[in-house]
Amino acid sequence: MMVNAARRPTGKAGALRRQGQVPAVLYGAHVASLHVAIPEKELLHLFDHVTRSTPVEVKVDGRETYHVFLKEIQVHPITERFLHVDLYVADPERPLQMDVPVRFVGTARGIKDGGILEAVHGYIPVQALPAKMPPRIEIDVSDLGIGDSILVKDLPWGEGVEPLLPPEDAVVTVAARRALEVEAPVAAEAAEAVPIEEGAEGKEAEPAGGEPPAA
Repeated sequence: MMVNAARRPTGKAGALRRQGQVPAVLYGAHVASLHVAIPEKELLHLFDHVTRSTPVEVKVDGRETYHVFLKEIQVHPITERFLHVDLYVADPERPLQMDVPVRFVGTARGIKDGGILEAVHGYIPVQALPAKMPPRIEIDVSDLGIGDSILVKDLPWGEGVEPLLPPEDAVVTVAARRALEVEAPVAAEAAEAVPIEEGAEGKEAEPAGGEPPAA
């Protein structure tokens, strides 16, 4: 994805917003901070198609191109219009660690048998070079029956992409509905079975050492 931007002077954020432009800053460890303005329409289109782990190209004044990730988005609490956007310029030679969103595709066959799909991880921390960072992780759950799981090691990780979770961690599983339903009653019965010591009811606890409680 790519958006166009223009250099802007500082201190004119309000005027830019009235013109349909969103103030933004590009920054990174290996580049000087750059204040730009991005058309609001382009940002709206961008956010419909990317996640925070999607590499985005920003072309400034039609010349310089920066490869960035969405770092922070400030939105007006009432109008929900963009106020400011922070864009992180990644060093292409240094790996990044980012939380990549998980998207589940299909309907698990275990649901038709009365099971419940449980998403254990909605995001998976990943390490990769900026150009290799996946925008999302799609998982087809169609073949999952009751009791089945998809583990981190089962996913088709691309070359240069390293998940930062244990390989045996479950990402998604299909649990039996009955097991979930009986869990709460069993816990309640266990609580009711706890014996009460004779004479304990209505007795006020005394502090250690036998001293009377403070008034």
